[in-house]
Amino acid sequence: MDFKSLKFTQKQVEAYTSVRRLLRLQVAEFFGLDPETLQHDMTFFSHINGSKTEYWHSHIDTEQYGTFAFTTLLYLNSQDEDFHGGEFVFEAHGTSSAAAVEPRAGRVVAFSSDAENPHKVLKVTKGIRMALTAAFTCSTEKALSIEAFPKPSLVASG
Repeated sequence: MDFKSLKFTQKQVEAYTSVRRLLRLQVAEFFGLDPETLQHDMTFFSHINGSKTEYWHSHIDTEQYGTFAFTTLLYLNSQDEDFHGGEFVFEAHGTSSAAAVEPRAGRVVAFSSDAENPHKVLKVTKGIRMALTAAFTCSTEKALSIEAFPKPSLVASG
């Protein structure tokens, strides 16, 4: 699929906007935050296959992306049905032990993006793992630095 020529319908844009809003409200509730102080940050779709791209190294989102305060993953397909491998793993850290999340379509994972949550995705060995990553910040300044999605050029007219 050529993602550079992808166009979204107005209905798809509305669904995307609704999902982001609901994720924001859930993150605010789960972490005990005022939803008004939680701002949308970067959002992206990932499709991971067994390519040689090295995505499976451990990282911390605030170090990798700079602006994230909270990260959510919404799985768009399921392990063992659509792909093999691809578990999301929180690394052992301090007194915490490692924990893995089995990807299932519709499942949401939410966590603080700082050093207490180093994580990685295990290598996909078959198929394509798809997810929506939606991040949030508590900084209006940082939120304003994020490019809006979708750009008007990505929305189909009519």
